[in-house]
Amino acid sequence: MSRPQTVRELLSQELPNLYAFAYQMCGSRKDALRFTDELATATYKLDDVKLLNDGDPARTLLGMMARNMEESLGRRSEHSFESLDNILRSDITRPIDLSNVGLADNPTSVHLMLWELKRTCLTSVLGCLPPGVRLSFVLTDLVGLSPAEAAEMLGIKESAYRVRLTRARKRIEDYLAPRCFHVDRENPCTCTGRLMIALDAGFVKPPTSNDDIPHEPHDAGGPQRDVGSLYRGLPKVMMASEHFERMLAGA
Repeated sequence: MSRPQTVRELLSQELPNLYAFAYQMCGSRKDALRFTDELATATYKLDDVKLLNDGDPARTLLGMMARNMEESLGRRSEHSFESLDNILRSDITRPIDLSNVGLADNPTSVHLMLWELKRTCLTSVLGCLPPGVRLSFVLTDLVGLSPAEAAEMLGIKESAYRVRLTRARKRIEDYLAPRCFHVDRENPCTCTGRLMIALDAGFVKPPTSNDDIPHEPHDAGGPQRDVGSLYRGLPKVMMASEHFERMLAGA
């Protein structure tokens, strides 16, 4: 990808990635849109020449969003592992019923909703972590920054960052390892068995677009015991085109 020559080109390249990052951090399309909008607005106010001639302007924008989200989200997690269990594991598994409102008597909706449940559930697991701990996992295991790079971005010591990262990986593994079918095929919690429960609880809803839903089945590829690989295999959420164009219009 060529180096952007204008702020509009930079935002055109990076807004989709920043929106996906925000969703991974907050688990809500509405909140992800708000954080991305705030980032775009702040970008318009920067010195264009200085930003574009930065060594890595895309990294600069990611750092702005990461620091803003860490400050805004505070220290408390959105919910707990216990509350997540109470939603999805409060009932025995149930067969898929196409008459459910979320499936609209459309067999093709099952494929879409199974992917959406997988993405929503695993992202909600991240939401059980304190924001700073969650941020370390997203930056290193999903975005691909080294602990040294991420620590410098956040303005903290690398040793402190590594403690966060270790804690994040352990807590995610400890929760998913005995439960999730995508980690171990012998585990009891399957997307097909929990979909109706999730729909009835309002935990998962049909996405506004299926453009970011893969064609292959949600459980293709076999179990993934490495949680980083499991999360990297999730489809990234896509921003609606009208929001994308609106943010670009200010550049």
